[in-house]
Amino acid sequence: MKAYKFLALGSTGRFSEFPWPRPAGPEPGAWVAAPERLEDCRHGVHACTPNQLLDWLDDELWEIELDGEIVEGEAMVVAERGRLMRQVAQWDGSTAQEFADACAWRARDYALRSLRRVGLTDEAEQLVGAVELGEMRAGAVSAFERSDGAAAELTGFAADAVSLAQGRRPEMWDPERPSTLREPVQTPGAIAANLAFVVAHAAGREAVAAGGSEAAYDAGFEAERDWQLGWLSERLGIGRTPEQSG
Repeated sequence: MKAYKFLALGSTGRFSEFPWPRPAGPEPGAWVAAPERLEDCRHGVHACTPNQLLDWLDDELWEIELDGEIVEGEAMVVAERGRLMRQVAQWDGSTAQEFADACAWRARDYALRSLRRVGLTDEAEQLVGAVELGEMRAGAVSAFERSDGAAAELTGFAADAVSLAQGRRPEMWDPERPSTLREPVQTPGAIAANLAFVVAHAAGREAVAAGGSEAAYDAGFEAERDWQLGWLSERLGIGRTPEQSG
């Protein structure tokens, strides 16, 4: 079975810290076998389908061949053994940053909806006029200071998104943050993973504000994740299965 596997830099498992054998030229890498009976997140070779890419974003993306017993779950695929076939060259630090930036602009769009709904048109226009992320954050912070409720929440998310896209703590724009906070050291893959999830949460919160019910959260969250997966699929040339394509 062909699947995909995200790894940390150096082709190392993010959680297992296992160094995967890389392919030698055109030849696949060596087979890696599970030492015990398959169990999600504990034993087995873990991989993902094209529809599950978002949950496992990291710095390297590989095509992997799975063999033996294979269990396909909602969030992952677990197999008895697997081997790396080729690295997906389209996913690198530059692409991860491009994806993170695209997500940050999506956070701006959700803030715009919230501002316009409560009549804060001047603040919304300031965000519309932003052409760089730094300008977008300045506009979001300004709108945050002039709004409350859902509008403040969503403009705060937009400001957070810019900080995250730059590999910083989300709250670093806030003058009331504790002075003892340290900036994290993050790789492009980690930045992309963190920001994508935060923006999906912002989408869910905007859906709640627009619909007036917490029941709208899941639909908003999933719609944003679907957009993100579509972006990745197109950029990486990895097709989704029909039932989850948007």
